[in-house]
Amino acid sequence: MTFTPKQKAVFDYIKHYIDENGFSPTFEEIAYNFKYKSKGTVYKHIKALKLKGLIRQEWNRVRSIQLTETKKLTSNLLPIKGEWKNNSIMWYEPNYEFEEAAGNTVYNNNSFLIKIKTAALKKHNIIREDQIVVQPTVSKHCTGFVIVKNRNSSRSLYKSSWNRNPERILGQISGVIRKY
Repeated sequence: MTFTPKQKAVFDYIKHYIDENGFSPTFEEIAYNFKYKSKGTVYKHIKALKLKGLIRQEWNRVRSIQLTETKKLTSNLLPIKGEWKNNSIMWYEPNYEFEEAAGNTVYNNNSFLIKIKTAALKKHNIIREDQIVVQPTVSKHCTGFVIVKNRNSSRSLYKSSWNRNPERILGQISGVIRKY
């Protein structure tokens, strides 16, 4: 990952500030430290660091900058545990087939794949013959849809902020594999 020397300096300052104080600096403190005349310059650096996945920040909240955790190296070979047909998932028996997944979609060693055999997920840009990478726990570091078991035993996708009935959550999508 590449970033400019100024972005690196801002990131290092934020990291050091959080380590020292236990909370993040304000935009004013960052601007003062680097002698920027405008908080807009700080905003541009923060935005760039967010796009690169190094930090998170809630909009319009003071001291809301958080460092993202770096992912540990995990195996890229994931078991295919089922297939999504219509609105339900047919789970496979153990002795799963394994398939390779891109490293940036695997967030932990418990992740698995589900084959998509329906067009019902097209509105979420997931099409037939795709495979979704699912992590069994919901993480704020992942922004993918949450797979939820409905009362009628069907499955649906909800935004990552969905948290009404956590016991109905089957996992969170951390990536989609599409073969051409």
